[in-house]
Amino acid sequence: MRRLIVKNAGNASGRGPFLLASNHPDSFFDAVVIGSVLDQPIHTLTRGDVFKKPAAAFWLRQINLIPVFRGSEGRQYVKNHDVTTKESHDALKKGDSVVVFSEGVCVNEWRLRPLGKGTARMAHHIWYGEDALPTMEVVPTGLNYEHFRGPGKRVALNFGRGIKQTDISTSPDEYEKWLREFNEILDVRMNAEILTLSPDLSRSERQQELDRFFGGPAIQKKPNPLQQFLGIAGRVIHQPLYQFFVKKSAKLTARSVFYDSVLFGMLVYIYPLLVVLLAIIAGIFGGLKAGLILFAGLPLLAWAGSKY
Repeated sequence: MRRLIVKNAGNASGRGPFLLASNHPDSFFDAVVIGSVLDQPIHTLTRGDVFKKPAAAFWLRQINLIPVFRGSEGRQYVKNHDVTTKESHDALKKGDSVVVFSEGVCVNEWRLRPLGKGTARMAHHIWYGEDALPTMEVVPTGLNYEHFRGPGKRVALNFGRGIKQTDISTSPDEYEKWLREFNEILDVRMNAEILTLSPDLSRSERQQELDRFFGGPAIQKKPNPLQQFLGIAGRVIHQPLYQFFVKKSAKLTARSVFYDSVLFGMLVYIYPLLVVLLAIIAGIFGGLKAGLILFAGLPLLAWAGSKY
């Protein structure tokens, strides 16, 4: 990303536990952004169907993902709702943060979609269920992206004023009414942290609104001739490889909401492996010095290409 703006991070740090109720505009990338700015460990609720294979489930749990199984995925998974709640509760008891995407679905758009009841149910259980945690706060979290296709975007992450147990006036015994009041408060506080753009705006009008939200168009200092040369060299050298990742991501995701996250994952995990492989090959045929130059030079040129 080109720029990350964080607002009111103190609302989600310090003494927890915190349940971070976030919008969900950019798939797996959303959790990466939130986790990158918080000191405490975060656990993220994610769709349960990706946990069906044991090997995948093991790896996903190593990076603190908690499965959410919906009734629409089959009645056999309804019993796993208790697993989601228990694992979330256990994480909160340790003082970690749990991220729940309160809209329930991921859509690349600039607005808050209608909230499901999942966040409200979880908050009710944690505040009033067995081994209750009355000090937990539900923190409205707003993720805002300049665009949803590839790198170079500006991102704003806003943490709103937390919802405390005492903010809900309805008796917890009136369960459905309590859920409705909770969602009404959460909806207002989340909307306060999220950029809302009408789909009817023209491209230029939308860009004006985005620039206004992100603090105006980015003003970049003109690079000197050496920086310009390194930038051009970095882009020329990496263009074929980057286009391969772009096309592969588009094919794997059919350019769905997962495109941005899959592209990011490929660049983070596969590109370093390719650099190491090329450096080894260069070292075998050109000597240790050639291998080291390639190992250090390729990432530096990639950085220069994106910056200049």
